[in-house]
Amino acid sequence: MTLDSTMAELSQDTTIRKSVFLAVPRDRVWAFLTKSELLGKWFHPSDADLTVGEDYTLRSQKDGDRMCWGKVVEAHPHDYMKWDFTVGPMEGQMSTVEWELKDAPGGTRLTLTHSGLPKDVDGFGLVLALDKGWHGFLLNLHDMQ
Repeated sequence: MTLDSTMAELSQDTTIRKSVFLAVPRDRVWAFLTKSELLGKWFHPSDADLTVGEDYTLRSQKDGDRMCWGKVVEAHPHDYMKWDFTVGPMEGQMSTVEWELKDAPGGTRLTLTHSGLPKDVDGFGLVLALDKGWHGFLLNLHDMQ
């Protein structure tokens, strides 16, 4: 692989990567990522707890409409979880959301990686909207108790 091809590939990378430090242990963060009653406190309400191998639906806080959905592909409690993930504007095309939890001094470092997003100009508005949304949702986690 040449430097030019590497730079071209990087310029097309629309993967969203974000990390937050949270002043709670990993098991508490894990609960907020998987328990239906806690997902709605920072993200969207869920029809059920998120469980490996199961489909999920997250709903609007306002009207209960379906906001995002997919399947929990992999889960290693308190360490890692991987979702198939889509929203209405993706017209059924799945992307991948990965959560990684690591110990940090005094709490947890939570890292989100959202990949498989559109790589063209027409899809960039969706990437921007998802990036902004994840930023706000991750900030909400600072309020968990």
